[in-house]
Amino acid sequence: MNKQLFYNALTASNLDKHKPQMDALMKDTIRYHLTPIQDYNDVPAGSSRIGGTPDLPEHIAWPVDNKGDYLSFIAQLHLPEIKPFDTYHILPDTGYLFFFFDANQSMGGYSKEEKHLFRVIYFDGTAAELSFPDFPESLSDEACFSPCALSFETQVSMPFKWSKAFSFLSSEERDVYGEQVWKDEETNKTLGHADNLQSEMEMFCQIVTHEDYTGDFSMFEDPAYDELRANAGDWQLLLQVDSNQEHANMMWADMGRLYFWIRKQDLEKKNFDNCWCVLQDM
Repeated sequence: MNKQLFYNALTASNLDKHKPQMDALMKDTIRYHLTPIQDYNDVPAGSSRIGGTPDLPEHIAWPVDNKGDYLSFIAQLHLPEIKPFDTYHILPDTGYLFFFFDANQSMGGYSKEEKHLFRVIYFDGTAAELSFPDFPESLSDEACFSPCALSFETQVSMPFKWSKAFSFLSSEERDVYGEQVWKDEETNKTLGHADNLQSEMEMFCQIVTHEDYTGDFSMFEDPAYDELRANAGDWQLLLQVDSNQEHANMMWADMGRLYFWIRKQDLEKKNFDNCWCVLQDM
């Protein structure tokens, strides 16, 4: 949603008195709009897209899980294309990002043992170094998605509409906000607040990726982990991919979404090895 439409919806819902609080919560996001690709010859090598096959350089193999099964290709981002829309100036200026996910969609993101079921690859090279692999023969049709070119727009994002961040709203106002102002829609994007389908994920990522995590979230309520919890905001939304069924023939569980997260410290270092992926559905 763009900022003016958001303000208009606040006014129409008689919530504009809360505009200062809303402004304090608002974050910019890079929104992706999808256009189906009919012919790869019509798009430049390495251009940003969701679905299809990746333009991986020859020295980078199509990723597999720890059983040797190929992961599904999700998206590639040509960073110079989206950099002009990065109002926070935190994405790399050059290179490409490639995103892969479990072909069987068995990963939810609840265990460190699932790390082999997704991959984020950063390649800081040129289009001349890219190649054009076909889908691996062993990858099922359901795990191969239709290619879509991306166009870009800077929009605004807000926290999860049922989060504590909106404690300044009454219960009636919260219902109005959730139903009339921030309406859920198909959204693919980078940075800003995630469009959660379930719970908020920053703390979730902080705990699941911690070396002490064994499946028990409650242990991190101990004061010994106060600093860990305080730094959950370090996690940044690197990519949100919706169930783009109409254009890309994608479906994540029950009309779900994929979320790729990265710590701001790793993003600054261009270290994408410690990303975390979460699947949420309805």
